[in-house]
Amino acid sequence: MIKVIIMDVDGVLTDGRIIIDENGAEYKFFDVKDGHIFHIVQKLGLKIAFISGRYSKVTTQRAKELNVELCIQNQLDKTQALEYIKNYYNVDYSEIAYIGDDIIDIKPMKKCGFSAAPRDAHLKVKMTANYISTKNAGRGAVREIVEEILKINGFKNFWD
Repeated sequence: MIKVIIMDVDGVLTDGRIIIDENGAEYKFFDVKDGHIFHIVQKLGLKIAFISGRYSKVTTQRAKELNVELCIQNQLDKTQALEYIKNYYNVDYSEIAYIGDDIIDIKPMKKCGFSAAPRDAHLKVKMTANYISTKNAGRGAVREIVEEILKINGFKNFWD
């Protein structure tokens, strides 16, 4: 049974585009449907954590909005962050799902009990994943993947 869902942010929760204006303000695009599933998952008792290779105030803000307790950023060695999250929640790797889209996500994906990727993820990531979304990153992929995890966990009517 999956107890913790860990995901990358840029290229998973977002479409991977980052807009920086002339004042240095950063903008990212998140899909509201992806965000809504977080509330359902948390109500069912699962934990969600973010691991991002870069730091962004926007990512911190989105984590707060979605009640994500662990948001580890500026972490190019994602296996180190994965180990921290595993110990923090006192779970086995088999109880963790990992959603990633790029090469630095492959090592943690291989350690976890379930791994997934958006449709537009890097080819090597998709070859590693147990499940590939029919949707692109930032366009409902997280929602689809998390619904699949809920089904695997036996939650058939999770939207009720």
